[in-house]
Amino acid sequence: MPYFPPSSLVTMSLWPGHQATADLERQALVKEAQRVSRADLKGETVIDLGSGGGFDVFQAATKVSPTGKSIGVDISDDMLELAAKNLSKSSLTNVSFVKAPITATTLPSGDADCIISNCVINLVPGADKALVFSEIWRLLRPGGRVAVSDILARKELSPELKGHLGLYVGCISGASLVGEYEGWLKGVGFKDVLIVDKKSDLNIYKERTDVDVKGCGEPETGSSCCGTKIPIEEKGDVANIDFNEWVGSFEVYAVKPADA
Repeated sequence: MPYFPPSSLVTMSLWPGHQATADLERQALVKEAQRVSRADLKGETVIDLGSGGGFDVFQAATKVSPTGKSIGVDISDDMLELAAKNLSKSSLTNVSFVKAPITATTLPSGDADCIISNCVINLVPGADKALVFSEIWRLLRPGGRVAVSDILARKELSPELKGHLGLYVGCISGASLVGEYEGWLKGVGFKDVLIVDKKSDLNIYKERTDVDVKGCGEPETGSSCCGTKIPIEEKGDVANIDFNEWVGSFEVYAVKPADA
C-alpha cells in the first residue's frame, strides 16, 4: 500500500537552504508524512536499526499484525538483554532481535518493506555513516520505504561542539549535515527523499550535572527524537550555546524505486 506522498508532491527537502516552499504545500507534506507513519502495515516486514530496548519494534509489531515481522537490530548486549526482557512481558509473537552493527547486518537482502531508526545513525562514526544507507538499500525490497528520525546539523559544527562527550551521548556532536544525509540517500539510489525539520527546541535537553541522565530515544521523549538529558556545567562548557542554531530534530523519508 502507499506509504509516502505521491512522487509528484515530494519535490524537495524541507530544510533551510533549499528553495522556499509555500506554507500550505509544506504543511500538506508534513501532514501526509505524519499520517503515513501511522499507516496500516499488515503483513509487512519492518526492521528497526539501533532498536535499543525494543519499544519501536513492539509498536511496529502491532501494526504489521501477526502475519508480518518486526525485527530489531542492535550491537549492544545490554540493550538486547533489555529488549528480550521487555518482549517477555508482552504477548507478541512476530518480534525478533538480532545482534549486529547497523552498517552490516546479517539479515537477508530485499526482505524488508520498511526500515526505521530513531536517533541512532548520528552515533555512527562519520566515516561509516554512508555504509548505513548502503545497508538500508540492501535490506529493502524494491518499493520499500525509509522512515528515520534523527538529529541533523543545520551547519558545520564547531570544534567545541564536536569534541564534547556529553553532546555526543546526547546525539548532537555526532550530527551530520542535512545535505550529507540527503546525499547519502540519493547516492545509493533512493528517490522521493523528504527531510522534515520538526522545529523542536533541543535546548530543553540541557540539565545540571546532578540530575539523572536518560537514555537516547526513550518513548517518553517529547519534541525531539533523542531523549538524552545532556549534563552541562553551570560555568563555561557549552551552557550558553543555543543548540537550535546548530542542530535540529528531523524526520527523513525515502523510497527505493520499484524497478531497482
